[in-house]
Amino acid sequence: MSSCAQKVRFALAAKGIDWVGEELDLRRGDQLQPDYLRINPKGLVPALVHDGNVVVESNIILDYLNEVFPEPPLLPEAPLDRASVRWWMKRLDDGLHLDLAALSFGIAFRHQLLKICESTEAVDKHIDAVPDPYLREVERQVVHDGMDSPRFAMAVVQFNKLIQEIDNELSSHDWIGTDSLSLADIAYAPYVTRLDHLKLDGLWDSRPRFSDWYQRLKNTDGYGAGLADWFNPAYVSLMQDMGTKAWPRVANILNEHPEITGHV
Repeated sequence: MSSCAQKVRFALAAKGIDWVGEELDLRRGDQLQPDYLRINPKGLVPALVHDGNVVVESNIILDYLNEVFPEPPLLPEAPLDRASVRWWMKRLDDGLHLDLAALSFGIAFRHQLLKICESTEAVDKHIDAVPDPYLREVERQVVHDGMDSPRFAMAVVQFNKLIQEIDNELSSHDWIGTDSLSLADIAYAPYVTRLDHLKLDGLWDSRPRFSDWYQRLKNTDGYGAGLADWFNPAYVSLMQDMGTKAWPRVANILNEHPEITGHV
């Protein structure tokens, strides 16, 4: 259910690449064990091992796969269009990925973590073990404070703004940045899927181009093999249940920020 692992599996499926995977239990902390930290010192998934070499960071893995396995191409031919696709992908690494973590933990995963750890001290110990300082601090804020965290409210506003911008982008292109499925669409697929699982689909009720793009994305073979086939029913149920309860608070945050057009 890792968003970064989902996008890589999507790309592997779109390319028709055979692969072998090792699944890590992130709640149990498998990604923080010494064996994995030797593969990726940041303790993040996924990591790709190809021809004995390790490639980390999901968007870099997408680019790598597209270069090493060029068919079918997942970047447009025109340099300017390629730059546009990569610009959209960069936005995820520039903060939106942490915003997704804030929403995921603020709404749902904090309850899972609190149940597993059973005490505040155990929760803090788990968070302190996260190697990436930015993710660690986001988790610390939203796990303890939930939807009352200012970090949570910021994430709601940022994703609302993003969805409006993608909806605008789709007025001139069939897909994000270009007119054929690209790495940008694959990179964003897990993010909108997570919002959907968190019952935040109200964010695009009044954005028909975005809604149509998401439906077309779900209809691709790569989405099925890379995302849908891997959905964990227990995780999805948790997100849906907690997301339904969270929506009134999310809607209230949106109403507090009318400068973001198209809010519900």
